[in-house]
Amino acid sequence: MASEEHGDIEPFLFTPPLKELTRATTLGYELLEFVRAVLHESPYPWQEWLAIHSLELNSDGSLRFATVLVGMGRQNGKSKFVEWLDQFWLYIDSERHPDKVSPRDFCVVGVAQVLDVAKKPYNRVVERVDPKPPTPALAKRADPAFQELTDRISRKNGDEGIICKNGASYLPRAALNARGLTAARTIFDELREQKNEDGWAAVEPLGANVWSSQTWAISSAGDYRSKPLRTLYDEGVEHVGAWNEQVVAGAVPIERFIAENDVSFGFFWWGVPDSTCRMDDRKAILAANPTIGYGANTVQKVMAKVGKMSESKYRQEYLNQWFTADVVTCIDSFKWRPGIDGSSSIPEDGRVVIGIDTSADRETTYIAAAGLRADDLPHVECIARRDGMMWVLQYMRQLRKAWPSIHEVGIQSRGCPAVDFVDELTQEGWLVHCIEGFKMGASFGRFRDRINEGKLRHPPQPAIEQQITGAVSKHLGEVEVWDRSNSAMKISGLIAESNALYALETLDGQSDQSKYRPSVGVKVRFS
Repeated sequence: MASEEHGDIEPFLFTPPLKELTRATTLGYELLEFVRAVLHESPYPWQEWLAIHSLELNSDGSLRFATVLVGMGRQNGKSKFVEWLDQFWLYIDSERHPDKVSPRDFCVVGVAQVLDVAKKPYNRVVERVDPKPPTPALAKRADPAFQELTDRISRKNGDEGIICKNGASYLPRAALNARGLTAARTIFDELREQKNEDGWAAVEPLGANVWSSQTWAISSAGDYRSKPLRTLYDEGVEHVGAWNEQVVAGAVPIERFIAENDVSFGFFWWGVPDSTCRMDDRKAILAANPTIGYGANTVQKVMAKVGKMSESKYRQEYLNQWFTADVVTCIDSFKWRPGIDGSSSIPEDGRVVIGIDTSADRETTYIAAAGLRADDLPHVECIARRDGMMWVLQYMRQLRKAWPSIHEVGIQSRGCPAVDFVDELTQEGWLVHCIEGFKMGASFGRFRDRINEGKLRHPPQPAIEQQITGAVSKHLGEVEVWDRSNSAMKISGLIAESNALYALETLDGQSDQSKYRPSVGVKVRFS
């Protein structure tokens, strides 16, 4: 019996089509007909949607998307969709444009971190098309129509492949072993398992010199080590955001957007990227698991996984969320969430303290503000984040002009890059609250206490919410402080907020001395 609840057919984030999608403007309908009429299988609604949207065509008949990224939770039929694509490409697409790409040059490459994963969909295709099945049992699974089109199956270790009579081929490879191949179609399964750039760097260029080539990456979310997947994901989010801000908002005509932006990246991501939601949030489960209600999967089956694995693994595999740490974090994300208030603000005449912090590698600086709301609850938020440190002084000058009543800033004044700002801001006339020693522990502890007590308010800011999921603490003697080194990501935004809050609630405007004081009236005597 199917569930009354149904997974979301349309992904939460996706690249919109440039035109109405019809049989003339996408190969998706042809793929679906192939699946139903030739393979005798029934696609899920999400698979129908993805087929139509991912195979959009340009006016010259080439595929719009050179790269496609698809993400969703586990056990939703991703591998079956890969299997269909492989067969469609190999037996249908390979002869579509012989004047552009000869069938003999049409190679489908299926890759993964290890060969065994790449061979899972490949082996299922082999069972269907093998012209000389090695056993009677396998002979019963073969389809005579595909056997007739297939020349041979190569079973040589490291050189496995399906070779068609027209010369087209399908090769399964471990990512690093794909280097040097030329491919019309490439599909990278479970890209999340790639922890460095090497595998993706070997695969991504395979279609560079092939007309209308297409490279796919299919995966569920990864962690902070999944660098290639994260890079693609961030690129997809940026592209979708640019479309919404410019085209949907009416600021830029679609023709101008197409002329000024790369529209060849297809991004299709099922799942709400809010990793502070509850693990049993039904909407989040339905957003990440589009097969629910259309087959055996149900919300209850997904919820049953809670408690049987770490929170990070559950969120990655079943909610398709970037939960970046597999450690016990120092801030409870479930207690952080109730403090999110999109309408929260500090009164214009209220006291405001600024917090500044720079990552240990000096690559990113956050500026935060803290103040008391009209109901006396403390409010914190990040007001600026940019690369490097050189911009900070000019920004603070502009902030002082725009809001003259602001004159205080809290900064960790030892053992971190932000110490460089202490003397500069003091000389600019800022009241600098130096946070060091026991104050570092008090800053961290007060921030966590306010969250645990439900007495801290903050606007929805995804960057900060992401840092909450990866932040850990450490002990300096008997003092517990933020741990920059072992946190799963840079947590400078949180540190800036906690420093601003500490200065707001405990320091009354008496300036601490800067770490470095200029020497005045000192005579140097040479002997």
